[in-house]
Amino acid sequence: MLALFQRSAWANERLLDFCAQQPAEVVSAAASRDVYGAIDAQFAHIVSAETGFLPWITGERREGRINSANPPPLDEMREPMHWAAERWPEALDFGRDPEAVFEVQRRSGPAAMTDWLALLQALHHSDDHRAQIGTLLGRQHIDGPELDLWSFYPANAPESNAGNVSRRDQVLRRAFGHHIWATNELLKRSAELSPQQLALTAPGTYGPLLDTLDHLVSADRSYLSRLKGTGRQPAMNAGAVKPLQAQFAKSGADWLAYVDSRPDYDEMIMLRDSDQVPAWVILSQAIHHGNDHRTHAGTVLMHHEIPYPELDPWEYGSAVGALQIQG
Repeated sequence: MLALFQRSAWANERLLDFCAQQPAEVVSAAASRDVYGAIDAQFAHIVSAETGFLPWITGERREGRINSANPPPLDEMREPMHWAAERWPEALDFGRDPEAVFEVQRRSGPAAMTDWLALLQALHHSDDHRAQIGTLLGRQHIDGPELDLWSFYPANAPESNAGNVSRRDQVLRRAFGHHIWATNELLKRSAELSPQQLALTAPGTYGPLLDTLDHLVSADRSYLSRLKGTGRQPAMNAGAVKPLQAQFAKSGADWLAYVDSRPDYDEMIMLRDSDQVPAWVILSQAIHHGNDHRTHAGTVLMHHEIPYPELDPWEYGSAVGALQIQG
């Protein structure tokens, strides 16, 4: 889990550095309704959310909030971005049962939730909006920087795994719980669509909806296969949603079994061309990759005004009783 937070901070910084070098008209270009807003508004939303989620866990607040409706210049977002990045490891290891329910004041009103939910929402939210920034760059024919775990490792590997291991393991299991739930919900919704709708795409995304789903499920299967020592698996090219649902039902059960087996996350796993990475890289990549491509799928559906299920950790938390809206 520490690697997921450190990689998220690294991705924020890398993407901000890249976008700060783009012309102002790129950064503030108006966005269509299938994404949250312009690039500067997306960054402001990321920073505002991260600095807003942290006090729910640690109680420490930063003075001043970033307003995504009136975003400051990108360079002015560095300080609050760094402020949050420095504090997420403390929040991850905070001395409280991550399953314990506590009361918070959200913008929408009072609620009761768990620490694991706030932690996962922070990670998912940033992944979601970085993916949307990538879409906006692609629509202006700009290739953004690679932000996945393959690019993060090895130069940015965590120096130590010391910390509240029990709490981290509980949060990691919940992270895969959300990954499984959200992907199943997306596949269920997609199974209701026509072949013509599954062939739809949107500018700046991975591609047609069915291809995106196939890529998501195929990669997930391949990550698991590598962790089991059976190597990389090819794309399924299933041609329909139902075979993807069947495969992901198996993958979901396998992910939970793997995490529950208490594996050695530092075990070196063979990739292609004799390259090796620690197991934690593959697990973290699975979480990030799922977030990334579910966002692409959502953008495609919204682009064509097709109803799309909410798949963030808030919805998952509501589904499993970890979030109760009060009042």
